[in-house]
Amino acid sequence: MNRVTRLTGMVSFLGLIAGIGPMKRYLEGRLQTARDTGGEGLIAELVRVEKEGERISEQEMVAMVFLLLGAGSETTTHLISGSVYELTRAPALRDWLEEDWSRANLAIEEFLRFVSPVQFTKPRFVRKDIELGGVRLKKGDKIMAMLAAANMDPDANPRPEKLDLARRPNRHLSFGTGIHFCLGHQLARIETKCALEALFKRWPHLELAVPPDSIRWRRRPGLRAIEKLPVAIHFTRMTATPLHHR
Repeated sequence: MNRVTRLTGMVSFLGLIAGIGPMKRYLEGRLQTARDTGGEGLIAELVRVEKEGERISEQEMVAMVFLLLGAGSETTTHLISGSVYELTRAPALRDWLEEDWSRANLAIEEFLRFVSPVQFTKPRFVRKDIELGGVRLKKGDKIMAMLAAANMDPDANPRPEKLDLARRPNRHLSFGTGIHFCLGHQLARIETKCALEALFKRWPHLELAVPPDSIRWRRRPGLRAIEKLPVAIHFTRMTATPLHHR
């Protein structure tokens, strides 16, 4: 899976091709185990639907699980790292969140909007002639929704360039909308909340170890992902009172 997340050029693409075979065999094995023994979880549920309806082929099953594995891990990873980056370079926001972790749900919605790990959607094909945003589109035209641009639309969210962890309402499209709304939206929110709370409760004075403008972003279309995020842990000094034994 690392070969997929670091797909940036021809070399990494060749590495991806080399890793597809073993990954495909692994997923086929997991699916077959679920068919033989049942069980719980997403793969078992997919197999159950497969048995009941027989509306999906074995290759489609493998492709679906592969997609869910990538979409359910990589994008949330980038959301978490992007959120940590924003908190470590803005200590006032970090302190505001640490004062009351019940604010985390609001903050995560703003991180989803501001960080926008997924920058645009997959291509969509126009089903009939239509006018969209003042542009005439013909049946069969290919379009892509720019989620990052929508999240920075001042008509949807006032002062969109400002990271406002208390923003309400927050009209972002980071999970899509309508029939294309992300199935894993609640899991991504829960994982991000758990990660941030665990990280900053353990190291409340976590800071960037390098200047913010030295952080590098992966050169991969469609995803906003930090290449590396060096951090430093600073412990507050504690004065110990000596104990005297009688």
